[in-house]
Amino acid sequence: MHIINKLLDLNVAAATSVIGGAGLWYGLRRLERRLGERAIVLMGTMAAFVFAAQMVNFPAGPCSGHLLGGVLAAALVGPWAGAVVIAAVLIVQCLLFGDGGLMALGANFINMGLVGAVGGYAIYAPIRRAVGGSRGVIVGAMAAAWFSVLLAAGAFSVELAVSGHWADFLQVLSWMTLVHAVIGLGEAVITGLVLRFILLTRPDLIYEPDSDAVAGGIDERLSSSRWYQLGAAGLAISLAVGIILAPFASDAPDGLEYVGQHLGFIKATPAPSLPVLIPDYDARALTGLSSLKLATAVAAVVGTLTVFCLAIVIASVFARRGPASHGMSSSPPAGPAEVAAHAP
Repeated sequence: MHIINKLLDLNVAAATSVIGGAGLWYGLRRLERRLGERAIVLMGTMAAFVFAAQMVNFPAGPCSGHLLGGVLAAALVGPWAGAVVIAAVLIVQCLLFGDGGLMALGANFINMGLVGAVGGYAIYAPIRRAVGGSRGVIVGAMAAAWFSVLLAAGAFSVELAVSGHWADFLQVLSWMTLVHAVIGLGEAVITGLVLRFILLTRPDLIYEPDSDAVAGGIDERLSSSRWYQLGAAGLAISLAVGIILAPFASDAPDGLEYVGQHLGFIKATPAPSLPVLIPDYDARALTGLSSLKLATAVAAVVGTLTVFCLAIVIASVFARRGPASHGMSSSPPAGPAEVAAHAP
């Protein structure tokens, strides 16, 4: 659901850039409450997986869809950190592959990051509490994932209407809702399957709001080497998804492109608005490969590694500076026995 350049009015593009930038900055500031390797490793791993999974378009009737990943990321790293993860993915997709217009980057972040992760988490959390346990995690995440796709489609419909298509608003909204209701089923299934696997193997990775604190929580309960091993395993899974599945992704237009071509507000898929290293995830020109499938696998590797490193850097810069900036230690508070032993 990546918006291309020239689809939105310049004023709308500017406004969404400001709103998206403010939302991203707030999300980065919220990372100051997160400590240690947990936040860093999980954000890098989630960014890599979401990027790789987004390359795997699945058929959805006459069009295709792909994972947005906002709810999945929020269920593992929290809503605002999840939004930052989606921002890292969108930045790499835009600047490295020309996927989504540069002027529309703010709107894409609002739709997939703020609406998808933060708004999706607002749906997920109460359902999880109401159902309870592991079932609550899966049911809440699947319901929220489906709704997040519809909400993102609705947000785009509003942005397009404000860009001068008010007369077509109801028609665009109806088609976007219909098409993305089907795509949302794929989002829900993928989100549920991934969370089911995590609950069976590492249930401690599911985000708990109580752990979102400057000190304490569970960030420091595992050694650094264990977190890095976990990150390496997550990166390996993400690379496998990109290498094995991305070359066989559906080549049908995605939901937004299909609706745009059907209703006429997208005439043709434009070339990237700025020079990029691997246009449209096709690395044949860069590598000299003749096989499109192999070139797509190469693009998946390059993109997955790049977004993993970008998310790691972002998390390291913002998540690690919180304790220092607040003058607090990341060590757990001393227990009563320790206090008594040091008492005068």
